[in-house]
Amino acid sequence: MFNTSRFVIFGPGSEWLWTMLQFVALSVTFYAIYRQLRLQQQEIRDNTKVLRAEAHHNCVLLAQRPWEFLLRDEGLARVVKRAYESPEALSDVEWERASNYMYMQFNAWEYVYYQDKDGSIPKQLMVGTDAYHKSIIASKPGYVRFWKEFGHTFDDPFRSYVTAEFARRAAADEAGGVTD
Repeated sequence: MFNTSRFVIFGPGSEWLWTMLQFVALSVTFYAIYRQLRLQQQEIRDNTKVLRAEAHHNCVLLAQRPWEFLLRDEGLARVVKRAYESPEALSDVEWERASNYMYMQFNAWEYVYYQDKDGSIPKQLMVGTDAYHKSIIASKPGYVRFWKEFGHTFDDPFRSYVTAEFARRAAADEAGGVTD
């Protein structure tokens, strides 16, 4: 059936066998490398999901922390409310408490801002956080005083971003308009 008389493993005429064996070995190696890369790709995707979820959790936790203080401490809530509306009416001690509270709010905003720039959190979290803080800038005079006194403690680009929002608010106030 098969003529094996010309079947040579070693010596002249055996090149085809060794070439075929090399092809098989390379094929198996390439398949193993491909499979390993696919597994690593899936692992990276899974780890990225975990890190994004963790970043989202940290952002929400940090943003809610100042509100927790207000919920627990009615005295602080009263001071902060007065600070928002008429900061000049506060004593030095009251302003200190209120400005420390506002500092925590700005820190949370800054954290969300940079996490968004890095793409570490869902875009919706920045949209909501940004809208909230911009509405406070547009409606609470205490924020203006806070930013004048403490804005220099934040670094760019966040400082420029917030300063531009305060400038936009001031321009809208002068024009008698409303900011969005």
